[in-house]
Amino acid sequence: MKRWAALALDLVFPCYCVSCGIPVLSGDSHLCSDCRKTLIPVVQGCPVCSHPLNNDKCGFCSTRRFYPERHLSLFEYDGAVKSIVYALKFGGIKNVYRVFIPYMVRGLEYFGKDIDVVTSVPMNRKKFAARGYNQSELLAKSVSSAAGIPFLRLLREKGNSIPQREFSFAARYINVIDRYETLNNNKLIDKTILLIDDVFTTGATINECSRQLLNSGARAVFSLTVARSDLKKLENI
Repeated sequence: MKRWAALALDLVFPCYCVSCGIPVLSGDSHLCSDCRKTLIPVVQGCPVCSHPLNNDKCGFCSTRRFYPERHLSLFEYDGAVKSIVYALKFGGIKNVYRVFIPYMVRGLEYFGKDIDVVTSVPMNRKKFAARGYNQSELLAKSVSSAAGIPFLRLLREKGNSIPQREFSFAARYINVIDRYETLNNNKLIDKTILLIDDVFTTGATINECSRQLLNSGARAVFSLTVARSDLKKLENI
């Protein structure tokens, strides 16, 4: 019955692949099978921060204080991944995030430790009102449900913060200082926390959120993002 209902819904409200534009079934989460095969996994990333290595050396976490015990980015921000993230954040195609969940759940094995709580990078009220949802929270809640690990909102973004996309690499680290504060502090003390966001660019947001969680009593923070990028690829995301 559910299958016929889904087929009828697809006829009335057709879905299209966010990457190539061909018609797809609603159950495909807006990504066709061919484009799904083009998702480019991160390779030869730093084992601590997933940043690209140069002669087996990381020029990112080795040159600054990096608060997550380990970070994993799953894909390069390119091709179908770029189309999915753009559709999710600016196209209002909410359900496309489901494409990433199986990969994210499998990625938990990378951390090698039990995780007590899943949380996400927060979004300020103004941006949430405009978008209608926090894409990082959507990802985190689905990972939480699939992995059987509790989800808690442990961070809040303070008001009147300036978007990171308006700043250069170095300035993003300054702009993000004390931008977030912790919530439910009694529930994070001595816990190992998985922090989820969509894209890792300079790492400033992940780093600052992790710092706040650790300062509020977390035992350790691991972080997970769908993709890694750089400022040139990121454009206005």
